[in-house]
Amino acid sequence: MILSSITLTEACDVYEWSPNGRPLPTYSTGMIYELIKDHQPPVPCHSAVWSSRSIPRHNFVTRLTVLDRCPTKDQMLRWGIQIDPTCILCNATSETRDHLYYECPYSWSFWKELSRKAQWNPSRNWSTEFGCMQAIRSPKHERLLVLLAWQASIYLLWTKRNNRHHRQQYRSVSSLAKQADLLIRNRISGIREINLSLSKMLQR
Repeated sequence: MILSSITLTEACDVYEWSPNGRPLPTYSTGMIYELIKDHQPPVPCHSAVWSSRSIPRHNFVTRLTVLDRCPTKDQMLRWGIQIDPTCILCNATSETRDHLYYECPYSWSFWKELSRKAQWNPSRNWSTEFGCMQAIRSPKHERLLVLLAWQASIYLLWTKRNNRHHRQQYRSVSSLAKQADLLIRNRISGIREINLSLSKMLQR
């Protein structure tokens, strides 16, 4: 009875794209993503850590550092690993996240140099500096430059610390600053393809 009530036509079958019950003419991957993702408010540190114009690996290490998840020596001691707690960059005091950024004389010299180039007034206290990064109200290009420099300092100091610890490799502050400068300049050059005006302002 039901089958006999269906009228067959010669027309071809078609797919109908109807997200949320509303027919649309085209398929949108972006719309699907928005529909299925878990919508949560941004975490407080979002503005200082995640940026589409930053360097992804710098974002990642910065996020771990903000959460204090990097295996600094104080962390390893808490895990029960027997290790000399002394900071390998200054050999003066115990290594912690807050010491590495930027109580350590080596780290502080490096961050001061990057801050000078970014025209930023740095703080030696981790919590103070992190709070300032979240609260920057400068023009867009100035804010991005400071964040690029800050995240580069975190990433390069961590890799420097690891190279010193595992490979006994030493690098001067000036050498590390040159590497940071090159990384930031390369990133700014990459922005040119997306936003020429922003790239020009960053290069001033």
